Amino acid sequence: MCCSVSPGVPVHFSDTVLYAAEVIGEAGEPVHVLGYQNKVQGSRRRLSLALDRLPFGLSGNAMILPFPAQPKTMTQANVLDTINCRDILQDMANAVAPPPYNRAIRSRSGVSWSLASSPPPIQVFGAAGIYTVVLAQDPRDIPSALSQVPRSKRPVLNPALFDAYAQWYPNWTIALCCFSNRKAKLANPLLWWYKPMNAEQLFLPGVDCHTGDVPDLDSNVAVDHVIAVGSHDMTGGERVVYRDKLPRSVSPFVCTSLIGQRYNENMPNGDFVCQLKDVRLGKLRAARCKPDAA
Repeated sequence: MCCSVSPGVPVHFSDTVLYAAEVIGEAGEPVHVLGYQNKVQGSRRRLSLALDRLPFGLSGNAMILPFPAQPKTMTQANVLDTINCRDILQDMANAVAPPPYNRAIRSRSGVSWSLASSPPPIQVFGAAGIYTVVLAQDPRDIPSALSQVPRSKRPVLNPALFDAYAQWYPNWTIALCCFSNRKAKLANPLLWWYKPMNAEQLFLPGVDCHTGDVPDLDSNVAVDHVIAVGSHDMTGGERVVYRDKLPRSVSPFVCTSLIGQRYNENMPNGDFVCQLKDVRLGKLRAARCKPDAA
């Protein structure tokens, strides 16, 4: 999985780990967590390398992640600091899908539970090492914030892609995660919490296109990732051994037991959805689904 945004600038994503869980929030009510990590390599083509030397930037690339969060509730405070538990998603992958997914990584990111009553429509901030994140309630607003992204990470944007995401994920929060690295690198883990629109299902983003074009939802795509899901109320599952002591700011969002699977095959393009009634029973029934509005 992943969807990049720069047309004509291929990018390679591999070894993706996706984590989704239901946990108990500070207010005593369930919230959902989404974790994401992959190995990413930007284009080394001559055109892309030449763009590095231009004064206005536009040499980076980015991936786009949708969140089924209650509208206007996500801010930078929803990003968890993983600097002291950089191997957290790799440990999850090792538990539910043993090696070759045993690569160690190192990353960083405190967390505040407070939600702004009305956050700004566009937020730009650094997260998890290689990324600068543009967080938007409407993906069509993202291009207007590109000037706030460091020049080395500014991608060339395809407006049609943001129009498509606005149609496919209406009222969802969209994160554009900008990066610029030429050598393949296992990115630091991204870990987010949010109040879900649908409390009875877990969402894992899986729509795939690495060329910056609008993804073809009727195509089959090569999938190379592990999914790991859990709940505070789950029975059974695989015990996860975390090599780092989990910080107090992170541990409430992390399950000690998970269920999951490794996928390395061609699959229909789409996202993964798991019903929590199954997850709570320790059953993995991950459905591959097109976006609802497609």
